[in-house]
Amino acid sequence: MDKRYQVFVSSTFTDLEEERKHIIQTLMEMDCIPAGMELFPAADEEQWDFIKKVIDDCDYYLLLIGGRYGSLSPEGISYTEMEYDYAVSKSMKVIALVHGEPNNLPQIKCEKDSKLQNKLEKFREKVCTGRLVKFWTNKDQVAGIVALSLTKTIKMHPAIGWVRASLVPSEDSSQEILKLRNEITILENKIQNLKSKPDGIENLSQGDDEIMLDILYKAHKANDDRYASKNSYQVPVTLTWNQIFSFLSPSLIVENSEENLLSLLGDCIYVNCHEEIIEFFEKNKLKNRSNRRAYNEDLRTIIVQFRALKLIELSTKKHPPSDNNIYWSLTPYGDQLMTELNAIKKSS
Repeated sequence: MDKRYQVFVSSTFTDLEEERKHIIQTLMEMDCIPAGMELFPAADEEQWDFIKKVIDDCDYYLLLIGGRYGSLSPEGISYTEMEYDYAVSKSMKVIALVHGEPNNLPQIKCEKDSKLQNKLEKFREKVCTGRLVKFWTNKDQVAGIVALSLTKTIKMHPAIGWVRASLVPSEDSSQEILKLRNEITILENKIQNLKSKPDGIENLSQGDDEIMLDILYKAHKANDDRYASKNSYQVPVTLTWNQIFSFLSPSLIVENSEENLLSLLGDCIYVNCHEEIIEFFEKNKLKNRSNRRAYNEDLRTIIVQFRALKLIELSTKKHPPSDNNIYWSLTPYGDQLMTELNAIKKSS
């Protein structure tokens, strides 16, 4: 969005009139909005209240010090110093340009009163203490110093600035944006709640609790006539709920059918219980192990348990009427648990 910054230019006026013109011209060429007291020569209490309001509306404060201290307020402080103190109290970014050779200035541009000279010297010391200042000696240097200093300040400390009213959202748009942001916050909170462990599942089998399953193999006998009439074998195995969920959950990120899950359950049992299965076949002198598959009854038990644990839910994705498969997908809590189990697996 195109943004313009407002800069308050503070200095004494009559002795620095030419320098101020250079500064204001430079600010306008930088697409900034200069603000100063040229149009308000009166210096009274009402004027000071107005000056403070103008400073409040500005993004940056630019101070130019020459050889004059300036008009005094009723408190005995120059209005330039009061402006500076007020800007500092508002934590505004200050760009200070101080004359480097005040003793070489023409007498007409210097204070003749010793008290004012003393006040000016103390003001210069205050401005130069604890902050970076730029020194200048002639009016031709001022424009370049302002351009470089302000560009760097804007880059390092971007302010609010001003934009065209036509680019600002209308009140109705702002209200609609606020409403949508509130809805997003509510939905994000709901998602976080769904990802947390649901209440009421503490007494259900889960995690490292074990479950007995069976896997069916088609096989042929070796040298044992007892198996001559058999061509399939039921192998009992033991797995934990986390082992099963860790294996099946990646296929449920979008959705998966019970038909595919049955095949994956067979793979899950084979991968996690390979040694048990080998031991079974060696013990029974069987060979040519092939065509393994899990049991539908075991899959149904697992689905019911995962659903009770709030890990999976029926998929809401549309399918053709001819598709009679039942599809399941992960809940946000299931997705969270899958990520945690995967992280544990990688770190182990």
